[in-house]
Amino acid sequence: LKTRDPKVVLEEGAQVVEDPKQAIPMKMIGHVSSSYWSENCGRSIALALVAGGRDRMGETLYVPMPNGVIEVEVTGMVFFDETGGRLNG
Repeated sequence: LKTRDPKVVLEEGAQVVEDPKQAIPMKMIGHVSSSYWSENCGRSIALALVAGGRDRMGETLYVPMPNGVIEVEVTGMVFFDETGGRLNG
């Protein structure tokens, strides 16, 4: 996952939902398993287990938190050097 605001680092264990305006309890479709600030990428990055995740590439999902909803984009699992140019350079 990539947050729309690159400075926001998601909390590990946070729930992922499709509709942030649904009634509580919200239907969870996944959760954040790992989340960090990446100096190499210059932004936050996160891994999450999301139902149908590979079919959701590019889709916008939401992470509801007590201080507001965080908008995220479903991305691939490689955040740096996606083509392997540095590895094979």
